[in-house]
Amino acid sequence: MIIIFYCYLCIINPSDTFDGENGKILNVNFQIMKNLLTLISVLFLTMVSYAQDVAPNNEGMTKSAQEWTRDVVMGWNLGNSLECPNTETEWGNPKTTKAMIHAVREAGFNAIRIPIRWINHVTDPSTMTINSTWLARVKEVVDWALEEDMYVIINSHHEDWYDRNPYYNKQEENNAKLSAMWKNIATYFRDYGEKLIFAGTNETTVNWSSPTTEQQAVQNSYNQTFVNAVRATGGKNYYRNLIVQTFACNPYYGLSGFTIPDDPVEKRLSVEYHYYDPYEYCGNCTYYYWGDAYKNKGATPPNSNEQTITNLFDRITNTWMKKGLGVVMGEYGVANHYTENDKQTQQENMQYYLKCVVSEARQHGFAAFVWDNNAFNNGPENFGIFKRWNNMAVGTPYFLRGITEGAGTEYKEPEQYEDDSAGGIIFWEGDALLDWGNGLQLTVPSSLFEGKSSAVQLVLSYTQDYTDYDDIQLFYGDWSSMVTYHVGDNTFTGDFIPSNVYSTGSGTNHVTAMSFDESTLNVILQKGIVIQGHGIRLTQVSINDPAGIYTPTVSPTSSAIYTIDGRQVSQPRHGQIYIQDGKKIISVER
Repeated sequence: MIIIFYCYLCIINPSDTFDGENGKILNVNFQIMKNLLTLISVLFLTMVSYAQDVAPNNEGMTKSAQEWTRDVVMGWNLGNSLECPNTETEWGNPKTTKAMIHAVREAGFNAIRIPIRWINHVTDPSTMTINSTWLARVKEVVDWALEEDMYVIINSHHEDWYDRNPYYNKQEENNAKLSAMWKNIATYFRDYGEKLIFAGTNETTVNWSSPTTEQQAVQNSYNQTFVNAVRATGGKNYYRNLIVQTFACNPYYGLSGFTIPDDPVEKRLSVEYHYYDPYEYCGNCTYYYWGDAYKNKGATPPNSNEQTITNLFDRITNTWMKKGLGVVMGEYGVANHYTENDKQTQQENMQYYLKCVVSEARQHGFAAFVWDNNAFNNGPENFGIFKRWNNMAVGTPYFLRGITEGAGTEYKEPEQYEDDSAGGIIFWEGDALLDWGNGLQLTVPSSLFEGKSSAVQLVLSYTQDYTDYDDIQLFYGDWSSMVTYHVGDNTFTGDFIPSNVYSTGSGTNHVTAMSFDESTLNVILQKGIVIQGHGIRLTQVSINDPAGIYTPTVSPTSSAIYTIDGRQVSQPRHGQIYIQDGKKIISVER
């Protein structure tokens, strides 16, 4: 109030007068007053959002989000228990015990995600007060996990009142309730150390269809409300690592529509997605084999293989980790499914799939939590690992083996590509012969095309080196089909034969720039590109942004002159820009 009154006085001009009898200011510039008071109101609300119930306490709260996620070697979900509608055993699972948590830890898992439904235990909807008995039960399970020295996530799960209503007409009401609920939860656990973290929502969705702009915006508002609510409780919660979610916890929806919430604390946020891809293998079980390593065993999903995982995780790293966010794969898994005539191979394939997913997660520094719902039949929704009714015996040992094998992968710092002054990225340099399967087959990750304009170019520097023929091929990263691209005014699909285009032979150096239609670029952003061929000695691959011009370091024939897109010319035109000697961009004079 003092600040507002002070600013109110400051907007009075020297010529303004004060009517003391009636308490009025005369001749005030009311438009200035209105603008200033609006600004003050915004600042006041911002201060209220981050005001703490108690003073912040950073004692023992030292880990960044990325440090926390990298410390998760193997994560496990206590599925279909505390997120049941009313009672913990409502969906057929036994009540969680300390011995169960110990068995999970003994099997190698050092982290646990505890899905929790709160709304059915709210005693006062106006304040979102939670039943003390339910809070104590959650605390009991959390304490058992912490006693096992595990990392712990608690979330809000199956809260249909908000996560099935991501609409503007419910946004204000839902955010108010979400804020009150999380303030209550966070206050209860405020004194816990940094191994316990909170996740604000789960799978906000409408029939699992692609989100609208409205639905994305509402989910983003849930994330901001959650962060504000927890930080406002102060204490260790002010520094606690928090997890926010993409719409439906779908990574692709997140890459296109997730916005990072404002947070007064740096590097203490992680983004969460779930991974049951490809769903026709992991979820509805219409395929019994997955991956290039098993494609000779039977039909595999046409748009998914080992490279698909790598491309997506690279893209996530490039989009979120480089901005300081941790990454949590809050759920992943494959439903147990097999046919009797090839049961062993199919079980080995599920083991292989889990190994690939966990290995990529570990290498990228993501915290991965497998979904376990204690279901062991053959077919969809059977994600069980530990038999909770049978002393936690391992019911799917091939699941556990795959997870354990993948968890042995060490974190690898993301590659830092050299960014030149003109906006180009040197992805690869060397001297390697393209000779189909006997030579270099280079994968360019989709992440390198992130944030580039539709005019982005893939630039290859190389030497023709052949006695029979020369050929360069571009495939999508999953090898599903050849890529269509443009070199100058010409269009090619898959094959590019330099000797036909440039009328040159073995021993000649070239720089070839390839551009793409928007539809093709959208596929590249999902899958990346594979370069292979024959009779070509590749020396450099770069990705050029049209904001500038990058000069490749290849050394072509000294007398040769090239256009920027790699076409050799014999009569350069005045005023145009060309490449000569591989290192020099020249403007040819008259």
